[in-house]
Amino acid sequence: MDESTKFKSSPVGVFSIALLVLMLLATVFLILVQNVDQFSQYFGGTLAKIATDVALVAFVAIFAGYIFVRAGQYHKKLEMMLEKVQKSNMRLQVLNEIQSSANVDMDADRLLRESLDSAMPLTSSMGTIYLLDESSSKLKARASYGMDIGLDKIPEYDVGEGIAGKAAAYAETIEDQSATQDAVMARIAIPIKAGNKVSGVLMAATRKGSYSEEEKTLLHAVSEVLGNSLVNARLYDITRRALDNSRRTQNYLESFILEAKMGVLVVDANGMVLIANREAERYLNLQARDILGKDAFETLNSIGGRGNLLTQAFKSCFANHLGAQFADSMNDNHETIVLTVNVFPLFDGKQELIGAAATVIKA
Repeated sequence: MDESTKFKSSPVGVFSIALLVLMLLATVFLILVQNVDQFSQYFGGTLAKIATDVALVAFVAIFAGYIFVRAGQYHKKLEMMLEKVQKSNMRLQVLNEIQSSANVDMDADRLLRESLDSAMPLTSSMGTIYLLDESSSKLKARASYGMDIGLDKIPEYDVGEGIAGKAAAYAETIEDQSATQDAVMARIAIPIKAGNKVSGVLMAATRKGSYSEEEKTLLHAVSEVLGNSLVNARLYDITRRALDNSRRTQNYLESFILEAKMGVLVVDANGMVLIANREAERYLNLQARDILGKDAFETLNSIGGRGNLLTQAFKSCFANHLGAQFADSMNDNHETIVLTVNVFPLFDGKQELIGAAATVIKA
């Protein structure tokens, strides 16, 4: 909360306390004049009484006016606080929508478009998501918002070229401002990371002249969600093609997964474990021979804890066709590693459920 919306520690200030003290003194003085003979002799005259009454009324009026002004100020601050809470709720809703879309739909292009459509209206005038083409080492636009030209007309960038290229090269957020005909345009480029690797850049611009800290926080959160979701979308695409196509493709998939730096666990539609790579073995503290071809639910439930969480997530995939995500941790050489576990359903080309997969990624 910023300084403009903080309440002071005392709801009534020094001025109001001083007014109260003066009112009490005037009231006590008036009572003494009217009821104590010694005071009446000196201050019991008509002029003194009138002066006392006028002073008392003046103090009451000033105090009432002060309270009225302070009430207006507090009302305004409450409205500002309510507006901030509403904006925070909207930003949280945006992140939930993007995460839900990522869990249900593994179409990367659709995910990028929906992410921009959700986040940009709250933060930016326009935005573009670039993904890194590893074959050409160029950043290519895959989704845009608020632009009058198509994706094929948006320039490509080499890594290190322009604000987007620099964000990808340095794996850091880059900001700048540029003057247009009608306003100062603030731009921000945020790298999209899949683990420690930059896979793209979220580029946004606003005509407001600058981004607030809350808006930057939302954009960074969107970038983080996209990074994890793109990993899952790519793995999902490879897995689906492998399960649909020939054994040769499946062998390639298994080779790719076994060497992957993330944990991968694949279960078929009958709940039998098809694939478990080395990282998955480490995460579950089981050997592949104890997992492969076994009933996933029985095996996972037998280890308790994270096994129970995975079982619940897989059951949600089969029953509701919905994915899930949860945080976990494990110890490696006396070091605690924070992990993100994503579980998602697998569909064939006819959108029929053919299994489910789980990935375990270092956060």
